[in-house]
Amino acid sequence: MTADHAEQTGLGTALWRGVKLRCPRCGEGRLLTSYLRQAPACTSCGLETGLIRADDGPPWLTLLIAGHILAPLMVIIFMNDILPMWISTILLALASVALCMALLPRAKGFFIAAIWKLGAQDRDMSEEV
Repeated sequence: MTADHAEQTGLGTALWRGVKLRCPRCGEGRLLTSYLRQAPACTSCGLETGLIRADDGPPWLTLLIAGHILAPLMVIIFMNDILPMWISTILLALASVALCMALLPRAKGFFIAAIWKLGAQDRDMSEEV
């Protein structure tokens, strides 16, 4: 992959590749080596993503999305008494855990891709103080 081709990667393309847990530059290498552990670099193009820190962004985005999906379900289930309360509570708790577990790595990939594409990883925090 040439540097010119990497610079032509659009923001939307880079973000989508991040959501798919692929390298935001080439779309081929894996972004994560395990559930949330970042790969030090892309095995395909060599992009170093291991030092990009997504920090609190992925949990925030995960809870934002999961909350907007689960809140209407809670209203529908608890207002209509479709199931007994204890079954509804268990099902919604399991659904929330499963949804958060599925969304968290993708949110991390999204933030890593956004930080890489916007060039935010190059800024040193000590220079801003």
